[in-house]
Amino acid sequence: MGKLKVLVLGDGLLGSEIVKQTEWDYISRKEHGFDITDAKTYHLLTSVEFGSIQHCKYDVILNCIANTDTYSTDKTSHWKTNYEGLSHLIKFCNDWKIKLVHISTDYVYSGSDTEASENTVPVHCNNWYGYTKLLGDGLVQLQSNNYLLCRCTHKPKPFPYDGAWIDQVGNFDYVSNISKLIISMITNNLSGLYNVGTETKTIYELASETRKVKKIYAPKEVPKNLSMNLDKLNKGLDKPFFSIAIPTYGYNGRGVEFLDFSLEIISRQTFTNFEVVLSDHSEDDTIKEVYEKWVNKLNIKYFRNSKGRGIISPNINNAMRLCSGEWIKVLFQDDFLYDEKSLEIQAGLLKSQPNIMWLMTKFFHSNDGKTFYRLYSPRWNNMIWTGNNTMGCPTGMTLKNKNLIFFDEGLNWLMDVDYYKRMFDLHGEPSILDEITAVNRTWGNRLTDTIPQSLKNKEFEMLKIKYA
Repeated sequence: MGKLKVLVLGDGLLGSEIVKQTEWDYISRKEHGFDITDAKTYHLLTSVEFGSIQHCKYDVILNCIANTDTYSTDKTSHWKTNYEGLSHLIKFCNDWKIKLVHISTDYVYSGSDTEASENTVPVHCNNWYGYTKLLGDGLVQLQSNNYLLCRCTHKPKPFPYDGAWIDQVGNFDYVSNISKLIISMITNNLSGLYNVGTETKTIYELASETRKVKKIYAPKEVPKNLSMNLDKLNKGLDKPFFSIAIPTYGYNGRGVEFLDFSLEIISRQTFTNFEVVLSDHSEDDTIKEVYEKWVNKLNIKYFRNSKGRGIISPNINNAMRLCSGEWIKVLFQDDFLYDEKSLEIQAGLLKSQPNIMWLMTKFFHSNDGKTFYRLYSPRWNNMIWTGNNTMGCPTGMTLKNKNLIFFDEGLNWLMDVDYYKRMFDLHGEPSILDEITAVNRTWGNRLTDTIPQSLKNKEFEMLKIKYA
């Protein structure tokens, strides 16, 4: 994540997801013996250098530790974790001049007016969880020298229950989406108090995005309206319309050439509300040098990826996972956008048809990046999982970030048709744009060209078992 050094406290649902998306360091009670309520364990957050001199190597500490037993009557446990422990952490961060990012909850607004803003005087729900979290928020605001305070609620994905409340409304979302927002807030160096979430919805509407659930009503003691005003968040992040996700490699010395060529065309786009996200899977710093060449010319982010070396899926997943835009445009490094209007054409369709979940477009093939041949027009077929890829390469795909799923990291050859099949199962057939927006480069020694036939046969059998 660049030069920013972040330590995540806690390895629960939110903490583990943020670590998964960033590879930031983490520390927890279970694995490391850290106890936020015991100041004697805070030495675990420092390291020893030059004999007896202690040093803390982190710029930011992200606190995901909390007692979240929402309706527990155990006052002492809530108080120790959500208030007393937090006071120790604030002092530690102040002493070491570290920025504190603290995760709070929308439950502090449960007794307030709907659409509560950061300026609303919060009225917590009538339980120890809401009470101690609100007191903790005040402690951060009054005592911390440098902080980011995030009020939010996150849910596991897929939704784990058979029934979902139809009468609780809020800005909650799945943990993967809330994590993305928090990561973006940290990397964009936001400070102060923020409501964090996505569009207003019921728990039932959220759950229905991942599975079929029964409509049920929430218990009487559950707050019904947790809606928050998100204007400050949206303004602070200034989210781009497109994120162009590019997994990068050394490509036997040609990676620099391909990436530089692709970024040059991206830089000429007439539609400019986009970011570029590079996930670097190479063995050296040559790709990073290309990033450094373009960092002052494009809205571009660079991340080193160490997972699943030699496999395509983990790298494209890493790139997509770190995208903050409303839409993700997949673009393999050796491929490129067709011309300067490629993004403009797609943006026009997506803005005019807000119900689109995923989009496929036409693309050319090219050996040399200059001459084009074999126009490819994607079409859906229900037997695509058999390897009959009528959709073409993922470079022709654009998908809504909110409904993002990831490529199966156990597949290297049929990762694309498996992905298309799962997208179809979730969202139906893709919208097909009758325009050319990309070019698939068909040079020798592509990663897919190195896959042995034995592995291809194995993956055919895997998908047959999965979908037949």
